Amino acid sequence: MALFSSNKEKRENEDKLSKQFSVNNEENVNGISTISMETTITGTIESNSVFKMEGVLNGDINGNKLVHVGKTGKVNGNITAETVVIDGEVSGEVAADKVEIGNTGKVYATITSAVFVIQEGGLFEGTKKIKVALIKEKETKPKAFDKEKLEKKENKEL
Repeated sequence: MALFSSNKEKRENEDKLSKQFSVNNEENVNGISTISMETTITGTIESNSVFKMEGVLNGDINGNKLVHVGKTGKVNGNITAETVVIDGEVSGEVAADKVEIGNTGKVYATITSAVFVIQEGGLFEGTKKIKVALIKEKETKPKAFDKEKLEKKENKEL
């Protein structure tokens, strides 16, 4: 399932993303790590700060909060974070609470997330899985209406 956005929604998303990458944002107490374009890295990156990838990574990113693969960014590996925004290209696996593919994003991956957004123009080829933690959470919550259980309960009361 894909969600498409209008130009107004695109501007709002860009403003929200700019705020997330702002040094003045209270959540960015650990700063913002950026790998600039024309930089190629091989290995694993671990970051407790907001992380922005504009270069090329042949390896994995283990982020704590937000990982943003910018328009010039390319990741050949796995990404794990709370939120992943992809405006560049990713090949591998992505695991996060929220994954958003921007209008210039290209993703060839298995995505495991609770929230999944593809903006108009974004490309996704792969497999989408719902985040397991949410499935377990839903199983423990009582269902609003289960006809069989209701009928059994009524029969026991009679």
